[in-house]
Order: sequence, then structure tokens, then C-alpha cells
Amino acid sequence: MASHREDRLQLALLASREGIWDWDLEAKSIYYSARVYRFMGYQDQGEEMPHLFEAGLEVMDEESLSAVNEALRRVRQEGEDLFAVEPRVKTRHGFWKWLRVRGAPVRDELGRVTRIAGSVIDITKRKQAENDLADERYLAEFLLDAIPMSVYFKDKESRIVMTNLTMAIKVGADSASELIGKTDADFFGKEHASRARANELEIMKTQKGQIDITERETWNDKSDSWVKSTKQVWLGAGGEVIGTYGVSADVSEIYRKKSEQEEVTSKLNAQNLLVEEERQQMRLVIDNVPLNIYFKDKNYHFKIVNKAMAEWMGVADPEELYGKSDRDFFSEEHWGQAEADELKIMETGEPMVGVVERETWGGRKDTWVMSSKYPWKDSKGEVVGTFGVSTHISDLITGQKKLEKLVRKYESKNREIQEELNLAREVQRALLPTEIPDVVSGSRKMSFYQVYRPGDTLSGDFFEVLPLGDGKVGFLIGEVQGEGVRSALILSMLRGLIEKQMSVAGDPGVFLTELNEGMAHLLMEAESGVKATAFYGVVDLDNSQIQLAVAGHASPIAVFEDGVRQLVLPPKVLGPALGENPSQVFDKVESSITGIRRLICHAGDLTELLKSEGGLSMAQLLEVVERGGDFKRVLSRIDELVVEMRGEEETQKSICLLGWEVEL
Repeated sequence: MASHREDRLQLALLASREGIWDWDLEAKSIYYSARVYRFMGYQDQGEEMPHLFEAGLEVMDEESLSAVNEALRRVRQEGEDLFAVEPRVKTRHGFWKWLRVRGAPVRDELGRVTRIAGSVIDITKRKQAENDLADERYLAEFLLDAIPMSVYFKDKESRIVMTNLTMAIKVGADSASELIGKTDADFFGKEHASRARANELEIMKTQKGQIDITERETWNDKSDSWVKSTKQVWLGAGGEVIGTYGVSADVSEIYRKKSEQEEVTSKLNAQNLLVEEERQQMRLVIDNVPLNIYFKDKNYHFKIVNKAMAEWMGVADPEELYGKSDRDFFSEEHWGQAEADELKIMETGEPMVGVVERETWGGRKDTWVMSSKYPWKDSKGEVVGTFGVSTHISDLITGQKKLEKLVRKYESKNREIQEELNLAREVQRALLPTEIPDVVSGSRKMSFYQVYRPGDTLSGDFFEVLPLGDGKVGFLIGEVQGEGVRSALILSMLRGLIEKQMSVAGDPGVFLTELNEGMAHLLMEAESGVKATAFYGVVDLDNSQIQLAVAGHASPIAVFEDGVRQLVLPPKVLGPALGENPSQVFDKVESSITGIRRLICHAGDLTELLKSEGGLSMAQLLEVVERGGDFKRVLSRIDELVVEMRGEEETQKSICLLGWEVEL
């Protein structure tokens, strides 16, 4: 039988194309399978091969060595149960490969790691494909981030799928990737976000864009701004509607210098031949961006221009400008200054951004443009000329004082409101339990742990631990939909209902039914459509039983003796949110607690990330929990993961975790 099992193992490893390794830390020896030898360029297992984890820079680069050492430290010192790295290693013949290495530690009775064994597979082709993709995107990202306009693509739900650095900076983010998956409602005021969504729905329905319009943007936390924007329907290669895309230029400073502005009159249509091989989205931007775009060589001659630039210069075809310079169109006063500016840019590498220029022509009325000029670099980083973008602003006039007065007024009012909200957040946080006593029954002990990170705005996240006596305890977590003062007020009413219903807290179904009836009555009187989700459970240590009931809330993560997974509850206990149906009767499910080591409930930002497209996946969360170790450290890792996924946003949302573990 043992021989058959070994044969099956070899067949499985052969099919997966993985090698195996076994490191005995006490004997200071390591075993590699034949496939590992072949990965490293050795033909015979009898040949001496370097120790992958101890040879250091002999077989790895510095970044990979650091990653390996950190993974070993977490396994040895923090008690993690999974050793996982993807190092870049040097083979016998000096070639570099990427390996995916996984391993499980074996510990002695003192918890020290005595052995680590696992698998390894060659992922070089995957890494090379990732690098090729990064090179392919280089030119697109270079041009997108250089354009001093916000550029974006949105799906049918108005969620951002691609944007540039200019837009990220505008909304207060550090990088464009932080905006992926978000909508205007995450940044702008409700009025502006609703109007933008309605416009995008109309554009997708009619497939007719909005070109060169002036928009007023209202924000939640700063003064209004003005932009010139163009929005179009985004069509796929087969003509199907994918979403919308658009470009906008911030003209707030110029707009504040005019008494009234109805619209900026220039209508620009852009095309840039430099990005011929780029993706369809990039070509759409170049063809429709309302800017004059041009590239010049070191001798100030036009090399690439778009259609809008050709029209601005008075020619029918962009190719008519190739080989010519500003000297062929403008007065000496203008082209002399332009060449001096471009020479300085090429020598210093410093761009000129947002410069207002007066253009003097030969036999043509003077014009005014707002332009930005940059050094043009090839893929090796060498300067080969300059490129620039400009927009016509001749019709803008001044009116700054009136707007500045309004800005000061609203800034003062916003500061007063913010101070009141800060106080409300502190009061809300003080209502949550920080230290939760252990529940002891005979030889069993149940310990609770919590993580609560408040957001920048008032939230409706809550959790409670309800002592029920005789080895019983109830645990409740949930959230009131929405943010701000309304959700905080609803949460206050809900807490009062929880205190009122303590007499039935021993039965999760009855408890949620009573909470739902009371909350529905309160919301009906307040004429509010707000609802609240909740997950409630009762643990009976004396009888080793657990009862659960759900009101529209996400199921928790459970650590069983045989693995980690999300609880899957029967449909009968999956009730709607509290307050949605006044007559709703909630059911419960009862099961043995034997085999459950830990339970992690969540609300707030983590729940939103799991729901959002392109956000945190359940597999990622389960992997973090599966590492094991100290329970407090497990919850801290989840908290760190949420912060990392969200990034340093201008407006952070709350993180709420409640967990318990049972010791026999």
C-alpha cells in the first residue's frame, strides 16, 4: 500500500510540474526532488547544489533574499503556519529564474520549528509576461500622467476602471490605482454625483456625447471647482456599450477671474500618432481629448501633432505641419520666447505647467492659451525633444474677489461642523466595549477580542457582547447603512432597543425579531428609509452548543480543527435587514460548537471591500486567517490588510472586527 501511495504522489507531482523540498533545521540538511534540480540547471540529484535558503546572494538577488528571510522570521517568531515566497534565483549556468515556493513548518513540543517541507514550481514565464505587460503600458501611462487634465474610463455602473495621476491628485489620492472601483459619490457632493450619473446613463442610452461643456463641481469637504469636460460613450470592438470615458481640464483659477462665464468656446479634437500600437482606450483619448497636442524634435520642428492642433494652426491635415516650426506661423516675438522655453526644458528636464501664453500671429488676431510643456524622453530616458498641450482661454475674464469671499465664508462654516462631528465620533467610540471579560465554564474558557478603527465620518458600525449567565454569552455585530449623522442617530436608537430586549437575548431568532419590530416602528415614525444589518449568536459552553441568526449581514470566518472557511448557513436563517419588513420573523440555526476554534465577525470597510468588484477577495482574507498564530495578531493582520487595500485615502471608513476563541 505504501508503494501505491508513493506512486500516486509522484504522478501528482509530475502532473502539477512541481518539485518538493524538505529542510531539516536540526540536522542542517535539505532534500530536493529531481524536478528542483532541473529547475536549478542540474541534471543529477547526486550533484551538489547550493542551499536555497542559506546560500544568500550566491543564488538570490537582495530583494528576494530579504523576502525569504522575512517569511522565515514570521514562521519561526510569529507562529505562522505557512511559508510562502516567490524569489528570483540564479541557476547553475548563471541564468535567472522566478520560483514559487510554499512550505509548512513542523514544530517540537516547545513550539520551535525543527523542519520545513513543501513544494516549488518555476513561474518564470508568468513573471516575464508581467514585465512585458508593464513595458506595453509604459507609453500610455507616460502620456496619460503628463496630460494636465483628468482622464477616466468608467463601466456601466459609473465605477472608474482607468484614470491618470492628474485626476488622482485632484481628488486627494497619491496614485491613480487608488481610484479604481470608485464612483463620483466617493469624492463629490451628492448633487454633483447624482447629476454626473444621470448624464452618463443618458450618454450610454443615446450614444451621444457631451462635448466641451463647463461644469461646476461640488465637494463634500472643500470649495466648489469648475472644469471644461468632454464625455463620450465607450464602445467595445464589436460596437457594444462598455461604459463612458471623458476628459476634463480644471479652470477654477481662471474661472474665478471672470464675472460670468457661460462656456469656453473652443472645441478641440485630438489625435496623437505616437501611440499607434497602444490599446483601444488610449486611441480614444487621443482622438477626442479637447487639447492641442504636439511633439517637437531638438530643432523645434513638429514631429507629431493631432487634428485639433492642425486646425488651430490653420492647416487641413496634421502632416502639413511635419518638418515645420513656430517660425512658419507666429511672430518673432512669440517663436523666439517659445524656442527659449523649449531649450531650457530640454537642458534642465524641468517642465512648464499651466502657463498662460499670448500668441501673436502674422496677419491674425492675437490669441491666449493655457499650455504645459514637458521634456520628450524615449524609453531609455534620453531627451529627444519636447512635447506640449494647450487649450484656448481667450474668452475668460476676471471675478476673483467675490468667489474668495464665498470661499472664506464656507470654510469657516465647515470648520464648525467638523468640530461637532469630531466630538460625535469620540462619543460614539466610547460606547463600544474595549475590554471584554472571558467566559468560563468548567475547563472551558471563551475569550473575546475586538478591533475598531473609527473612520473620518460618523459610521453605523456596532458590536456587543451580552453576558447571559450559566456559561452562556451572546455576541452581536452589525452596521447601520450609510454614514454621517443619520446613521449615528439610528445606531443610538438601536442600542436602546438592544438594552430593552435583553430578556429574550438567549434566543437569537426571537431577539432579532423583537429588534426588527422595534426598529421598524422607530423608522416609520422618523420617516427614514435607513436599515441595519446584524449577525447574532449565542454560545452555551455547558452544553457545547451555538445558535445563530442573521439579518442581512455577512457570514463570519470560522477556524475549524480541519481548516478555515466562511460559515455557510441554511437559507431559512438568512433574514432581511432590520427595519425592512416590520412583520418579519427571524429563524435560528443550532449546532454543536465542538470543532470550532475561532470565529471572526466583521463590519464596516472590510465588508465593503469583500463586496466591491476588484477589491478584497474572500480567498485573500482566508489566507491571512490561515496563517494562524496569536489571535490578536491575526486580527491585526486583517486590519493591516484593509488599510493596505484602501490606501491613504482622504476619507477613511471605519474597520470593525469582533472575534472569539474557545480553549478546552
